[in-house]
Amino acid sequence: MINNKNLYRILIAQDDSCLVNMVYTEIEGEVFGAFSGNGGGGLFYFNEDHESTVSDDLYEFDSSYECIEETCTELEKLRSEFEKYDDEGNIIGISEIGQEFLSQYGSNDDGYIVAFSDDASEDYIYDIQDEWNLKFNLD
Repeated sequence: MINNKNLYRILIAQDDSCLVNMVYTEIEGEVFGAFSGNGGGGLFYFNEDHESTVSDDLYEFDSSYECIEETCTELEKLRSEFEKYDDEGNIIGISEIGQEFLSQYGSNDDGYIVAFSDDASEDYIYDIQDEWNLKFNLD
């Protein structure tokens, strides 16, 4: 079950453009997450051995966790709270809630604002960035 103790967010933006919007949860030694940003989005999963799967299809995740569909649906809902959409459903920016989250952080020399909730780890970005469909990579 997702709660504030096992929910983590990462938001990376530049000039009101969402480059990475990631939300994930740790449940029973496994990690389930949803991401979006510049160029696409999807879901990701890490098993107890830290082996990852990145997919749009949650049924590709080799997990014994019984509530995987509900968990991934909730993660996608939580991810979308930080996004602003046009009438066709395309991401066009960062929502007011996302802007509030970003406002707690300053930009770096490249103009990026990198915002992490407490205990969120950028390791998940590094671990899956070669497999995702975003046009952003951490160096």
